[in-house]
Amino acid sequence: MSRLIGVCVSILLVVFFFSEAGSQLPIGFTIETIVSDAKIPVSLAVVPDGRIFYAELLTGSIRVLKDGMLQPEPFTTLEVVTSFDVGGARGLGLLDLTPDPDFVSNHFLYALYTPTSDEIVVSRFRDFEGIGIDEVEILRQPGDGKHNGGRIVFLPDRTLLVTRGDTGFQNLAQDDEVVQGKILRMNADGSIPENNPTPDSPVFASGVRNSFGIAVHPVTGEAFFSENGRNDDEINLLTEDGNYGWPICMGNCGFENTSFIDPIVNFTPSICPTGMDFYSGNTFPEQYRNDLFFADCNTGRVQRIKLIPPSYDHVAILEDFVSGKADGTLDVKTGSDGNLYYTTFSEILRIVPPSGDQLAEFRGRVTRVDAEENENAVVGANVVLKKRNAGITVFKYRTLTEKNGKYRFTGLPEGEYRVVIKMKGFQKEKSFVILNSTEPTVLNIVLSSCQANTSRCFEKVGFQETILSF
Repeated sequence: MSRLIGVCVSILLVVFFFSEAGSQLPIGFTIETIVSDAKIPVSLAVVPDGRIFYAELLTGSIRVLKDGMLQPEPFTTLEVVTSFDVGGARGLGLLDLTPDPDFVSNHFLYALYTPTSDEIVVSRFRDFEGIGIDEVEILRQPGDGKHNGGRIVFLPDRTLLVTRGDTGFQNLAQDDEVVQGKILRMNADGSIPENNPTPDSPVFASGVRNSFGIAVHPVTGEAFFSENGRNDDEINLLTEDGNYGWPICMGNCGFENTSFIDPIVNFTPSICPTGMDFYSGNTFPEQYRNDLFFADCNTGRVQRIKLIPPSYDHVAILEDFVSGKADGTLDVKTGSDGNLYYTTFSEILRIVPPSGDQLAEFRGRVTRVDAEENENAVVGANVVLKKRNAGITVFKYRTLTEKNGKYRFTGLPEGEYRVVIKMKGFQKEKSFVILNSTEPTVLNIVLSSCQANTSRCFEKVGFQETILSF
């Protein structure tokens, strides 16, 4: 969040140093503006009845969207110290919201905010007909004017994770006796779980500079969090008692100190990753199911990550989903309607997937034959579906084969496509298919092991080829 609040202080009077690229999306997707004059909607929280709560960073107000309409009265308005109140401060205000896992029955919504310039608070409110009542403070900790972190999310075991930055004092991140520069884990009432790494301590992981994004994988239940560095930003898989290296190193630290956990992705120069969410709806085409979407404040994009099954702990695909805009992006969440919502400094927008009768499905299975001539599923193979015009790729879709070797694309425009299936250690397979809306097109592929000096072998590893070594 290092650059996020700096932009807030200037209230967008500073112009970002890149050109407007537009909000290009995969073919058939559209963007709808839900709120056009939002006041720095830094966080979204979706509840099962379809409402969306959002936090206004500087006003301290929690607002409510119901059926796509902004309700006239705030849920509540908190007294917050902001970057305007404390000169040179970055990281103050109403920072995050999250609903209780049992919201349907208990109606609890949690908020993280800064009531003073040197404290952070997590409070619980009860929703009563759209108004927050019965505030209960569950956490109060020392903070500072900057690097407060400030994201909260529940794990499947109903414990609460809280991201804490180093508050501008980098050595605190390696100090086991303090909470700054840590990921914290606590019970919903603020008490410390008995199975935390250190008895009577909320610290779950350390070595964090400033984290302003955290999300839980819908299949594995593991948490992933973003890290705002000086020049290196990260996305990390959260490991119990893990140390992520700050301030000793950022980015890939493995060669310097093997006791530190390397990120699954790092970005140089900084992009300022902010809110994130795993897509868990049923409305988007199949190829986006369980993918990690995250916002970034510096370039104004929404990016997509697909992780390799079955462990989902390595990145296979990293690509832009929404191209950059001058107004940076702050948060992204899956709505109860199955659409994806994201925020900029002044808007709340909804991404709507393709619809209509002229949409095709493409699926199949990728296997290999072993030395005993048994056919085995290939897991994590990269399937790229390209639409070409005059020899130029106009757009492409990407997915991976799952645990059974199967892949599936839905919501595709009809037409002829080029298909490339690739996996490290195997020969590339290239085909052409014609997709139509009357019935699914099926392509089953058997991959052959690479032979030395075979030009069709896929050996290059990296994001340009969308496969990482694993």
